[in-house]
Amino acid sequence: MNHRSFFPLSHLPGFERRRPLQLKVIYDNRSMVEGLTSDWGFSCLVGDDLLFNTGEKAPLLFENMVKLGVQPSALTAVAISHADVYHAGGLFDLMEQSPSIRIYLHPKFPQGFIANVRKRWGDRLTLVDSFTELSPDVYVTGPYPTREQALVIRGKAGLIVLTGCAQPNAVDILENVQKHLAEPIDLVIGGLHLAGRVYQGMEEEAIKIIKGFRCLGVKRVGPCHCTGEEAISLFRKAYGDDFVEVGAGFMLQV
Repeated sequence: MNHRSFFPLSHLPGFERRRPLQLKVIYDNRSMVEGLTSDWGFSCLVGDDLLFNTGEKAPLLFENMVKLGVQPSALTAVAISHADVYHAGGLFDLMEQSPSIRIYLHPKFPQGFIANVRKRWGDRLTLVDSFTELSPDVYVTGPYPTREQALVIRGKAGLIVLTGCAQPNAVDILENVQKHLAEPIDLVIGGLHLAGRVYQGMEEEAIKIIKGFRCLGVKRVGPCHCTGEEAISLFRKAYGDDFVEVGAGFMLQV
């Protein structure tokens, strides 16, 4: 990325750092609020106007947004972890609904995907290739050391890391975060890519990730989406009172 052309969110009207900052999970495999629809995918609102991922189906995304009091047209930015349809499927409809929204991808997205976005909304596209501050206390990791980018928020009790699928290993993502922000990690929320490993060493891999989280001092975990129910149970048992149940409708002040 040419950093001279980078467009920080802090330059946008209304995107000042607010305290407390609220997280709202809009889209997930599970629903925690009656009336919200669950579906395979993930999307989380950060504050009032930054969306991390869109889930797969735009109509469901918009429906849950409205039920949670979120207007798509009020968004100023969307950051996408990777090009998987369960995380980027609602992007193009969202861009149409939000005329001023900026989009943050990374260079490891399929070139056809990037070209399509650039052709339609090139003036609103930023490719992030390294750990970058989007606004005060809000960061995007870029794709290193994995093919995804994660979102990092500096909360009152430490860092909150939002992941899409965390492929191939969430521990690598967190180690990279702490290279840039040598601060305690309070909470990890998102998919941990263990659901498809039920018959391929899922338990061993989950235990390895749990140990890695402990070594990094991760205080709380909120695994969801592609983590899978079996692996989520292992995290729940390991973290006890520090396990956070996450699903569509989950809200947290940070």
